[in-house]
Amino acid sequence: MYNLKKLTISELVFITTISTVMGVFWWAYTFIYDILSPFLRASGLEGGLTGIWLMGGLFFPYIIRKPGSAILGEGIAAIIEGVISQWGVGAILYGALQGIPVEIFFLILRYKRFDMKNMCIAGFVSGISGCLVSIYLYQYYKLGISYCLIQLASSAVSGIILGGVLSKYLADNLAKTGVLNQFNIVRAQYKSKLSN
Repeated sequence: MYNLKKLTISELVFITTISTVMGVFWWAYTFIYDILSPFLRASGLEGGLTGIWLMGGLFFPYIIRKPGSAILGEGIAAIIEGVISQWGVGAILYGALQGIPVEIFFLILRYKRFDMKNMCIAGFVSGISGCLVSIYLYQYYKLGISYCLIQLASSAVSGIILGGVLSKYLADNLAKTGVLNQFNIVRAQYKSKLSN
């Protein structure tokens, strides 16, 4: 049995507050998506735009490093976006199905290994999961296997770069400012410096 600690009140407040802001940002991002996606949809590269919507499931576990942070971060942001955007319940479904694989992945790692490689793997699994939902809901499978494979590949790359790498980059830079001092990201960085 893993000895994993529960989220504290301050961590829950942090996730709720920042994921609410993230949900509003996602709503604003839909306008950019709506402009660009028709140009990319025909080629199957539309998935390259989706990594931004994966950040809730990657950003929070990287900072807090406790179970529940991935699904809560992705879920709350998706609910906020769903309420204020045209996506509605669909956004909530996507949030759950993009956050759950990340939660499972970090649980397998016992919420202990957060290097760039593992952040990229987490972004990859989230991107693939979200794309599979799109392939089913929007019936992309009717457009052929090659189209679906291009969608999967572009979603995976977007998940790695915009989900994993960008989440790590933003969190690392926030940690340098001192605003994340109460969270495990800073404690882990401190321990890493001591061991080197």
